[in-house]
Amino acid sequence: MIHSRFSPGIAASVGALLLCFSQTTFAAYGAAAPKGVDLSGNWQINAARSDDAEALLQERLDELRTQHERWMRDARRTDPLGIPPLGMPLPPPEDDARKAPPPDPSQKRKPRPNDNLRRMLNISDTLVITQAGATIDIRSQLDTRRFEAGSQSQVSMPQGELADSSIGWDGQWFVIDRKARKGPRVTERYRWLPKTDQLESEIKWGGDTLLSGIKVHRIYDRMTSAPPAPDPEAGPVR
Repeated sequence: MIHSRFSPGIAASVGALLLCFSQTTFAAYGAAAPKGVDLSGNWQINAARSDDAEALLQERLDELRTQHERWMRDARRTDPLGIPPLGMPLPPPEDDARKAPPPDPSQKRKPRPNDNLRRMLNISDTLVITQAGATIDIRSQLDTRRFEAGSQSQVSMPQGELADSSIGWDGQWFVIDRKARKGPRVTERYRWLPKTDQLESEIKWGGDTLLSGIKVHRIYDRMTSAPPAPDPEAGPVR
């Protein structure tokens, strides 16, 4: 058996280097909001000043279906039985929102095939945000989420991967940062615009996910009416 010995000075240097490396691989955000900054409110999207996330999602789904159809044509040319090659990804179910009839508000909302992708892009006309100390709740039309500023943990991503999560304040921005090793990465940011009393948000996906490269910027106006009732199908706070 071979034993390696290090002097106390070398051991301390190695430990400091490892600690520095671990801290630089993932950002740490503050627990306290800047003075006077409060995201709380009932917010309605300003469509004229926001990216059309539904259109961006539909464009990506169309790209995937076109790619799948091309693979199938190639497979039929190379395989008389028409068996697709192993490992070929399948496109999400057909879900063209442009062809769907408008929802009937009197009827219970039915889950749509790509609701999970809509959650990943925060596609919602309204947001209800409650800020109490380091705790921030964000409720959309699809779900309700609770965050603790200044926290670091591991969480499950929508596609099942385990990801490192870092949440908190970076200047005026409230940041939700999640990264899965060799998997998807998402950065979500919110800030209050005091001059116009509006809410600004950004979300960006990267890494190994079909949403990789999609970035959505939105502006929300403060609502003067009561917020919409929570969707009972959205489930509990998570």
